[in-house]
Amino acid sequence: MPRDRVSVGIEPARDDDAPDADAFVAGAIARAGADFAVLPIARPGRGAAAVRRGHFALDDLAVRSAESSYCVLGKLSPQPAALVEMELAYGAYVGLRGVVAPPIASGGDAADYARALCAQLPSQPVLVRVRLAAPGAWQQWNRLRLLCAHSPQLQVLLELDPGSAPGPDADPDADPLGQWRAEPVRVVVLPAQMFVANAGGYPVLRVRHQQAVARWMDFGAALAVLGGTADHVQYLRHLASARPERDPASAASDEYRDVLQAPLQPLMDHLDSVTYETFELDAPKYEHYEEAMARAIAAAAAAPRPQRVVLMVVGAGRGPLVGRALHAARRCDVDVDVVALEKNPSAMAELQRKNAALWGGAVTLVHADMRAWSPERRADILVSELLGSFGDNELSPECLDGALARLAAPGCVCIPHRYTAYVAPLSSTALFCRAREHSGQHGLETPYVVNIHAAAVLAAEQEAWSFRHGPPADNAESADGSAAPADHAAPADNQRSCAVSFAVRGPSLVHGIAGYFDAELYPGVELSTRPATHTPGMHSWFPMFFPIKQPLAVAAGDAVVVRMWRRTAGTRTWYEWCVETPRGPSEIHNISGRESWIGH
Repeated sequence: MPRDRVSVGIEPARDDDAPDADAFVAGAIARAGADFAVLPIARPGRGAAAVRRGHFALDDLAVRSAESSYCVLGKLSPQPAALVEMELAYGAYVGLRGVVAPPIASGGDAADYARALCAQLPSQPVLVRVRLAAPGAWQQWNRLRLLCAHSPQLQVLLELDPGSAPGPDADPDADPLGQWRAEPVRVVVLPAQMFVANAGGYPVLRVRHQQAVARWMDFGAALAVLGGTADHVQYLRHLASARPERDPASAASDEYRDVLQAPLQPLMDHLDSVTYETFELDAPKYEHYEEAMARAIAAAAAAPRPQRVVLMVVGAGRGPLVGRALHAARRCDVDVDVVALEKNPSAMAELQRKNAALWGGAVTLVHADMRAWSPERRADILVSELLGSFGDNELSPECLDGALARLAAPGCVCIPHRYTAYVAPLSSTALFCRAREHSGQHGLETPYVVNIHAAAVLAAEQEAWSFRHGPPADNAESADGSAAPADHAAPADNQRSCAVSFAVRGPSLVHGIAGYFDAELYPGVELSTRPATHTPGMHSWFPMFFPIKQPLAVAAGDAVVVRMWRRTAGTRTWYEWCVETPRGPSEIHNISGRESWIGH
């Protein structure tokens, strides 16, 4: 599929004798084929007179009209505050594409500077210029961002130095720029000195810089060349067009980058056909399920038994696992009685159609809740796809406990056999702001399913807890991790808790917790959403995001503890969570499921 177009701009190397914006856009920008220019609003040295006068005169301005405002990022003066306020107001008046604030000088008055910016943030985006070569660049940005209350209108123009190479997807342990993935970087500025001349004399980037720039393109940042020419612009356009095309499934997932979604509740709510269809497009997931079922069928057929193998698909939906079960049986050349159990009355019509048109009436269809039906013959293999983004957040433990108690024959194999939740501290300005905007502080006590992109995972994920299902000899773990009694009929305690310590990369802000899972469908067949072991090509599950109300500052190597609880009472299950740092803890979120819960 075609890639999104990358916006490319030019910034003159010097503000002295700043060109008239209209003339520059009509001339240099037009000739270069660039999308935008970064230009000063007021001419250098003219600000003091304008402040005394109380308004700009025409000769004070480089941006003299609204004619070219659609493609100009206007640069603010470094001081005084009164001049900055005038420039902000003028930029809003002419409708600039945005304004660029200069870096905060070391030892400067960040609070006064932030106050001037905050006055204009509701009306237009403000990009704070950050020079990576400056000492404490991220700390200065972070201080300003905190003073402006994490305003989504406050963004970053990131100016690289000629030696900068790492991009937002580089190895975070070796990448000093890794934290910028979590920040609202709108424009990346490349000094012309980063380019070298090729054999034809045209400017190009070294391979390591090409890779970094490609990553920033994928990150969605615009690019500007400081002191650039038409040749620089054309070369960056070439790099953008040369990026490999994404496969349709991956491109579809890209549309959900950093989009907050409420987790599904298939036990409480009936899913619609479009939702089922989205899941069914994930071929790798169902290929792994088919392999697990084939292995389980072969093992069951090898054991002496008086009757045919019974395989039950519980929560069959529109039947993707049913079709895979029949194919697995054919692969093994074993006669299998396949039962499809589904409680959604609307999905039953689709199952009936497929049974008649595709499965030759070979499947027994049952409209019932898996926790309530009692069959004449119990299952030798029980299969479910109730796994959620955090493993257990679609109540797979509660459902499978009930199903195994009523449906499982002695020695019944459960697919999935085991699933484990993982957590990691996460920094993401975008996700924090969107969760806060979702419903204020209430939205910050709700977990979300999200295709995490504009974020920095601050340490490798670690195990939170695990659930196991299978033959009675390998039943679910108890809450303290010990083996539970080998009796499917016994009520399981599916409450869990964890306290996991991380040595984090920093400096950074912790905005919440990332949640992942992996699952052993059958011994030797696994699915994973963990970054290090992600199943190739699988897109059914995005990670979970558990936000915290107040971001917590951390330094490199700080010990950060993630505490989580999985709680159940009556017909509700919910998560509670908090984060502890050396500088203090967050509050415990979602106590007693006050803002979010999963219905049984």
